[in-house]
Amino acid sequence: MNSMVRFFQLASLALAGLLVASAAVARTACVQDPARAHELRVLDEIQITELMERFDVVAAPQRLRHMLASLVEASSRLRQGPAVHLLAYQDAELNAYAADHGMIILTSAMWSAREALSDDELAAVMAHELAHIEERDSLVEACANLQRLGQPAMRFEEARDRMALEMFNPRSTLARQAQQQLHAQEHAADVRAIELLRAVGRQPQAMVSVLAKIHGTTPSALNLLMGTTHPELRVRLEKAQAAVDAVKAQGSGLIPQKLSEP
Repeated sequence: MNSMVRFFQLASLALAGLLVASAAVARTACVQDPARAHELRVLDEIQITELMERFDVVAAPQRLRHMLASLVEASSRLRQGPAVHLLAYQDAELNAYAADHGMIILTSAMWSAREALSDDELAAVMAHELAHIEERDSLVEACANLQRLGQPAMRFEEARDRMALEMFNPRSTLARQAQQQLHAQEHAADVRAIELLRAVGRQPQAMVSVLAKIHGTTPSALNLLMGTTHPELRVRLEKAQAAVDAVKAQGSGLIPQKLSEP
């Protein structure tokens, strides 16, 4: 009897492993599918267009464009494309967004005298968004949601709507899984941004200070789900500071220097 129980346990574990592997293969195929990437780009461009219709488009300062160019040059993956463009709109809230196809969007508050962000902090914001573009985080998330829903052929727009409803359910396993992925992406983007800052000769500590300034403020109406899509600020700051300390140790020669190019 014990041997049969053990057999079934091992069989169940093997089956679970196959299912996990199968899901990973499906997600990879989705991410690598040009048609899926184009589908997400269309959705992103629709959202960007709607955003620009609600707010006044403004020209970002030239120094920000120079910062962006230097950060892109520091990444072999970003140098390979797509070309990264900077778009800005008038708004008093500190916000920044990225689209996988090579678009960074900033609010004018980022360079306002009232907020008084330093150039290193502005570079940190853009480096963080570039990290998302490097990893194609939006597409990775969208493909993962199809797997969570068990609907690999579903359109991204429908899956996004379904997952948005799940996010309002505190008992939803799907929402919890999605949140964990989003939090991991944010932490990884913070760490990568710190590496990019160091690569271009800017202060890595700016990543920590700008996170505190942006996310220490009251979430705006545009970010009602900020608490679910972004990690808890204390934990995020601790992890970012640990990454900064590691970079400083590299610079001091305590450990081998290495910029982890993707």
